[in-house]
Amino acid sequence: MEPIFKIAWRAAHEAGDLIKRNFQKLQNIDIQSKGKNDLVTRVDKEAERIIAKVISGHFPGHQILGEEGGYSAQKGEHLWVVDPLDGTTNFIQGIAHFSVSLALLEKGSVVFGLIYDPILRECFHAASGQGAFMNDAPIKISKTEQMASAFGATGFPFKAPHLLMPYAQVFKILMSQCQDMRRCGSAALDLAYVACGRYDFFWESHLLPWDFMAGKLIVEEAGGTTSDFAGKELPVQTSSVLAANRHLYQKLLDLIGPYFG
Repeated sequence: MEPIFKIAWRAAHEAGDLIKRNFQKLQNIDIQSKGKNDLVTRVDKEAERIIAKVISGHFPGHQILGEEGGYSAQKGEHLWVVDPLDGTTNFIQGIAHFSVSLALLEKGSVVFGLIYDPILRECFHAASGQGAFMNDAPIKISKTEQMASAFGATGFPFKAPHLLMPYAQVFKILMSQCQDMRRCGSAALDLAYVACGRYDFFWESHLLPWDFMAGKLIVEEAGGTTSDFAGKELPVQTSSVLAANRHLYQKLLDLIGPYFG
């Protein structure tokens, strides 16, 4: 996986440099709406082009699925799932919490994931069966066992308003049982923070594959568990996402699952 890491790191770093250079310098002309509560910037698109150029230049037989560009024409056993700027709204608002996320799937299974925060210069990455790392230092999931001590993260279903009611019900219950929760606006970073123990769990009811594919592997290689709200393997499509350490996972699944059945 060393060649994969080097190319993924180069792609994420070049995209991250572009993002950092443009942070808090956007003009109105740089921002477009893709739909209700769904924004994209010139920087998102340019960052994705940078990533695609680096990957295709070294792995011409690999297909790429990007948030902005969809699937590339190339088809094969290898698929890169790319979010060039996870946390676009934060980026637009001048809030320094966003990331670049890259995942490599081989025959449908995630074998490599990388999440890069260009502001803090933190790079979270993992390869299947080889553990998880932040800036080359090994990371592990938290050991919190009790819900009363658990510190979690979530995301609002702003792109799926029909899920707002069950989300609000679960949020109310969780807030009455756990220590506290955060909603910071980058699902990829939330998953990375679960992997390194900053959060004990993360849940969100409506995410796209580029939001969670890299984070899924990083959490699992750090010793955690991921699934959708029905306990099923996360698919390469829109899905709910739950990630937690092994002590809290089943408790959270039993609590959340019935509301989204």
